[in-house]
Amino acid sequence: MRVAVVGGGTSGLAIQHAVEQRGAECVVMSRSTGFDVRDAQASDRLTEFDVVIEAVGGTFLRRRPAEEFFTTSTRTIARATESSGTRHVLLSIVNCDLPEVRGYGYFAAKAEQERVARQVSPRLSIVRSTQWFEFAGQNQQRMKVGPVSIVPAMQIQPVALDAVAETIAEEALSDRPHDLVEVAGPETMTLQELTRATCPPSPRPVEVTIPTTYGKAFTNGALLPPPTTPIVGPVLSDWLASRKLQ
Repeated sequence: MRVAVVGGGTSGLAIQHAVEQRGAECVVMSRSTGFDVRDAQASDRLTEFDVVIEAVGGTFLRRRPAEEFFTTSTRTIARATESSGTRHVLLSIVNCDLPEVRGYGYFAAKAEQERVARQVSPRLSIVRSTQWFEFAGQNQQRMKVGPVSIVPAMQIQPVALDAVAETIAEEALSDRPHDLVEVAGPETMTLQELTRATCPPSPRPVEVTIPTTYGKAFTNGALLPPPTTPIVGPVLSDWLASRKLQ
C-alpha cells in the first residue's frame, strides 16, 4: 500500500514513521519537498496513492486566511480521491466545532475544513486529537514578548504526537476505517503546567486569561475531551523521560 502524508514538520515525520513501521510505503509531501496543495495540478500528484493523510498546519492570526488554506488543501485532496478512489484521512482537533470556541480563528477554520471534507471527500476518515505535548513549545515561541511568553489560560488533556501518529497510521491502513476517531492523553493539566514542564524557563511563561467568550471556554475546560474518548500514549513524566534517553 502506498500512503502520502500531505504536511511536513514534526507531525508529518511522525506519521511517516508510524506508517512505515506497519510495512507500508509512505511519502511526505510538503512545500519543503516541492509540493503545494494550493497549486492547480497538485491533486494530479496524489492519484497514485492508496491513502492520502492530510496533516497540514500553519500559523494564522486571522480566521479567513486559515479557512482559505485548510479548505483549499481539503478540496485538492478530494479531487484526487474522486478520480482515483484514494482514501482520505484528515487530522483535526478534538472539540474544534464547539460553538463556544468558534470565535478562535484556528478552531473555526479546522471546523470548516471538517465540514468541507465531509461534503466533497467520498472516502473520508477524520482523526481528532487533543493538543500535543509539543504544543507548549510552539506556543512559547509564537507568543514571545520580550522576556516573557504569553500562555493562554486553558485546561487541556495533552497527548504524545507519536501516539497520535500511530492512531492515524492504524486508521489509514485499516480494512474497516471509521468515519471519526478521537484520542486524548491520560492526564488533565493547564497549558501553563505543560509549559513549565516541557519548555526552557526563558522566556518566562505568564498565564493570561483571554478576555473573550472562547478564552473563558478554554479556562472552563472546553478543550477537554468527552469522558468516553480513548486514551493513548504515556503520561507526561514518562514522555519527558523517554526524550532524555533519545
